[in-house]
Amino acid sequence: MFEHKLLDGQNHRMLDIPDTIVKPEVLEIREPKNNNPLEKTCRYQYGVVEEVLVERYLPSESTGDRWAHDAVAEPWWNVVGHPPHGGIVADYNKYIGGAYLRTLDPQNNVVAYAEAGEPVTFDGSNYCVTRQSDSAELKGNRMLALRQQYYG
Repeated sequence: MFEHKLLDGQNHRMLDIPDTIVKPEVLEIREPKNNNPLEKTCRYQYGVVEEVLVERYLPSESTGDRWAHDAVAEPWWNVVGHPPHGGIVADYNKYIGGAYLRTLDPQNNVVAYAEAGEPVTFDGSNYCVTRQSDSAELKGNRMLALRQQYYG
């Protein structure tokens, strides 16, 4: 279990999220702003897929795990392009087996992971994913457009 001096169970906490693509321990950070209570604070979650640090931004717990503008499913895990080299996220990344430097492959630029763990790539103009359930190749000029096709 990851341990850190900033883990307080409130603003910084570890979650066990049953997910097939991220390693079991997920770091969640909530930073209240504008005197909002913790329950109404948006959440950043960090995980690791293979050796890649990923993150997703979720609404407050009182709202749920889906954004109103994209209510079909929880947000996908986005690749952290430049993992931090210090702080709780860097310490978590190192502990859980994430690489500090990400190998960039322009021919296969993975920027996120879809719900079933499919890599989402960016080809310079479109986000692309091959849906696991039916092998359909989907493209969208925005991530939201790609998600609508994915769940459509």
